Amino acid sequence: MIDPNIYDLIPLIGLYAETHYRFSLFPFSLYYRRQPEIIFDAPHRLEPGIPLPVTLIVKDAHHFPITINKVVIECSCEGYNVSEEIPLNMEIPPSSKIGRVQSPVLLWHRIFEINVSDLPSGNMTVKVTTHFSRNGRIHVVRQDNYFGLSHAPFKVFKAANPLPKMPGWEPGELHTHTEYGCDQVEFGAPLEAIVTNARAIGLGWTALTDHSYNLDDLEDDYLHDDPELKKWRRFLEHVKRLNRERGEVVLIPGEELTCRSSNGRNLHMLVLGEEIFLPGGGDSAQRWFHTRSELSVDEALSRISDTAFAAAAHPLNDTPLLERILVKRGRWQPSDLSASRLDGWQILNGNPDRGFRHGLNSWVSALLRGERKYIYAGNDSHGNFNRFRQVCLPMMKLHEHHNHLFGKSLTHVRTEGKHDVESIITALKSGRATVSNGPAIELNVVADQHTFHSGDALPPSVWGDVCIGYASTVEFGRIVHLKISTAGNNGEVCLLEIDDKDKQGLSDPYQGKVMLQLKGRSYIRAELTTRTDDGTENLAFSNPIWIDS
Repeated sequence: MIDPNIYDLIPLIGLYAETHYRFSLFPFSLYYRRQPEIIFDAPHRLEPGIPLPVTLIVKDAHHFPITINKVVIECSCEGYNVSEEIPLNMEIPPSSKIGRVQSPVLLWHRIFEINVSDLPSGNMTVKVTTHFSRNGRIHVVRQDNYFGLSHAPFKVFKAANPLPKMPGWEPGELHTHTEYGCDQVEFGAPLEAIVTNARAIGLGWTALTDHSYNLDDLEDDYLHDDPELKKWRRFLEHVKRLNRERGEVVLIPGEELTCRSSNGRNLHMLVLGEEIFLPGGGDSAQRWFHTRSELSVDEALSRISDTAFAAAAHPLNDTPLLERILVKRGRWQPSDLSASRLDGWQILNGNPDRGFRHGLNSWVSALLRGERKYIYAGNDSHGNFNRFRQVCLPMMKLHEHHNHLFGKSLTHVRTEGKHDVESIITALKSGRATVSNGPAIELNVVADQHTFHSGDALPPSVWGDVCIGYASTVEFGRIVHLKISTAGNNGEVCLLEIDDKDKQGLSDPYQGKVMLQLKGRSYIRAELTTRTDDGTENLAFSNPIWIDS
């Protein structure tokens, strides 16, 4: 795993953390261990009636063969306990495969499903322990074997009610990384684990968006590209097979494409449903001083088919200083965000933060200028279902936090009762999508015996009623603020606003609808805020319904 290329000195970050890569010139590493990476993970929330999936990932065992002797999983909630001991006595990799470096050997996984139906709803504590042997010695791992991390038990919210969604809508994850996105600093989750955890959380679909500079690598060498694109083709076939075999969660193949902005910086674009691979290696850290990506934003969009989806990934989030200097990453420029073929912007990237607020304000400004762009949410998760384990300082330090968790911030899509790749991409492209980190929202206009949804354009001089539907649960809190806005002369104008101080308020603070007569110009859009008993606020935003003049 040592390469003479000096570009490996670039301190990028990711998850799960690759701990066996070492600098060529300075092979010292504080977190390097002569063991494979051993990582357990579990979803951050669990739908009612679903067994708890606990995923075990073992990576680089072809360098450090081990025998997993047993796994012990203990779950507790409000004094109630469930535990299970699973004997394995399994060699990883099998002795016949030691020395081979094909991907199935690089990353091994197993999913354990634990019946927790006897536990009450609420915050579960999940402790996972494995005993493994290597070179005759017995080792014990709790949660993971990363050096310097907490190894603390997982916290999983066992929900009493399903994830909120409106009838005909499906919540999903727009931006996640997988086992096919492996490089010097990170690798993602197996596709089977993504499907299982998506179902446990309550998702109906997941977009798979590994970096373009990883998807074209040789399967056994992430520092060199493969002109035959074997990894890309194997990825597409893997997705198709899982969609046939496990249709409860639709997997959407895609890539996070690196392309050039109008000022020459490297940007990331989410491209879904495009079977032709688009190259983008400007920030791949594979070649020293080679930071110019193959395609500009306009060139990339010109290569995408009309049926594919394209969105700016986290367009206005802050870019770390070293990434700006060393791999020339930057923010999306206004001219790039206005590109006609771009469907919209993924403004929510994990927990709501300054980048989200900046993106939201910039989107509203674009609407007021007459641009018809849509907003989306995702998490940029690299397999992290319960906690984000990350390289903090290369070769020196790892750290962990609870942002960018898979399935935390969601894009809901209206698919007209269909449940496949094409219908989800069509909904995303047409703006029949909402942004949420918990509650659900739906904006409609009922006019002339027709119902118009987010993304639709009303005919001129139409008369009708605006209907905003909402849904939440105690888990995500009661509705404390609801607003409908339209374009005004000097900014947006509020057509309706209800908050928790309103004497009339809402007939039901958890689910219902509000009606008002249609008015406004250019567009209408809706947003809401919920608040839990402990003060946590969650949000949901609709995309616009256009009002043609």
